[in-house]
Amino acid sequence: MLTKKTASRYLLLIATWFLVSWGACTPTFAQEMNREMRAIFETMIKELPSDLAAKFQRALDSGEPSIEFTPSEFRRFRKHPVNPFDGIQDINPNDLDGNIQLKFELPSLKNRPVVPFERQGRSLRRQLRPAIVDVTQATVKIVAEDRTVALGCIVDSGGLILTKASEIEGFDLLECHVGRTEIYPADIVAVDKKNDLALIRINADELPVIRWSDSQPQTGSFLLTPNEINQVICLGTYSAAPRSLVGANQAFLGVGPRTSDLGVTIDTVTSNSAADRAGLRAGDIITHLAEIQMRDVTDLVNTIRSRSPGDSVKIEFIRGGEERSTDAVLAGRNMTGERAARFKMMARLGAIPSRRASQFPVVFQHDSPLLPEQCGGPITDLQGNVVGINISRNNRSASYAIPSSHIKSVLPGLREQLDREE
Repeated sequence: MLTKKTASRYLLLIATWFLVSWGACTPTFAQEMNREMRAIFETMIKELPSDLAAKFQRALDSGEPSIEFTPSEFRRFRKHPVNPFDGIQDINPNDLDGNIQLKFELPSLKNRPVVPFERQGRSLRRQLRPAIVDVTQATVKIVAEDRTVALGCIVDSGGLILTKASEIEGFDLLECHVGRTEIYPADIVAVDKKNDLALIRINADELPVIRWSDSQPQTGSFLLTPNEINQVICLGTYSAAPRSLVGANQAFLGVGPRTSDLGVTIDTVTSNSAADRAGLRAGDIITHLAEIQMRDVTDLVNTIRSRSPGDSVKIEFIRGGEERSTDAVLAGRNMTGERAARFKMMARLGAIPSRRASQFPVVFQHDSPLLPEQCGGPITDLQGNVVGINISRNNRSASYAIPSSHIKSVLPGLREQLDREE
C-alpha cells in the first residue's frame, strides 16, 4: 500500500503477442535508449497537449523513461486517444497520496530471443539459404557511426549501389561492407527523393550485380530478405499487389475554408470532425496551422495533406477579434480523429517504423518483420528471383518494397543525375 507523499507506480509494457508475431529478427546492434520506446515517446509528443508533451520530452532528453504526473495530469493522459498503454487503466489516482510516477518499459524488439517454432526461427531461415546464394553476393551492408544503417543492392560492377536514401542521409562518413571482409568508404552520388532511393559509390570493380526479375509473386507466397553474408534475415509473405501510397490515408480537418484578409475563414464545420472536436466554429479565422502561417486556402490544404490521420496539430485562430489556439487531432476517411490517433499508435507497437515509412509512388506490401536498417536491400522469392527492394517498415503488420519493374524505370534517372553532376 502506497502512503508516501509522492507515490511510485511502475508500468511494464509487455507486448508479447506483437513480439512473437511481428517482432524483428536478427538484431544488429543495441542503442542507448530502447529505440522502440523512444519512437513511441516521439510520436506521443507530437500529439499530446504541450504540458504533457514536455514531460515526455524531458524523459527523452534524460534517457530515463520515467514520468511524474499529478492526479489531474494522469487522468488527462490516461484518457487521451494517443495513449497506447492499457495497463495504466488499473491505477486509481484516488487510492494514492500525492503524485504518480510511471516508469515505462518495453522489451527490445532488436534483442529478444527468436524461439524455434516461430516463422523467423534460425533453423528454417538456414534451410532457405540456397535460394539466396547468388543474390547475397550482390548485397551490401552500409555502416555509419559504427552501426548498420541500411542494406544495399549492387547495380553496377564498377561500384554503384542502390539503397534507401532517408536512412543514410546526414552522416559524415559511410562505409560499405561487401561480404565478410571487404570494407570501402562510400559517397552518396545521386538521390531520388520521390522514391526514397539513393545511389552510393565505392572504389571497387568487377562486382556481382543484382538481376531484377520481371515477374511478381502470387499473393500469399513466401519472400526472403538476404544480407551480405549469405543469411536469410527475414521470411515474409507477399500481402498486396503493387500500388501507390501517395495521398493514401489522407488527413482531414473538416472545415469549409475561404481565403480572407487575415488568413483562412471557416465558413462551415463538419459535425463530429477534427475541427468540430477541437472547438472551431464557422466565422473563425485560422492564422496558423502547425506553426505555419495560413495566407490562403492552398496553404491550409497543403499543410493538412502533409500530415497523417491521427496527427495532432496546433491551430491558431481569431474569433471575435480575439486571438485563440486549440489542438486538433486530424481524422481520416470514415475515421474520427480520436480513432485515427489510437489506431496509428497501436499499429506502431511491436515494430520500429522507418524514418520514411509511406507515401511511395509504387510499392507492394509484405509482412516481413524488418528493422529500419534492414531496408534498402533486395527481397526475393523462394527461387531467388529479386522481386524488389525493401523500402520501409511501416507498422507491426506491414513492410513495403519497391517492385523490380519500377526499380528498372527509376535507375536511368539516377544514372543521368550522376552523369550531370560529374
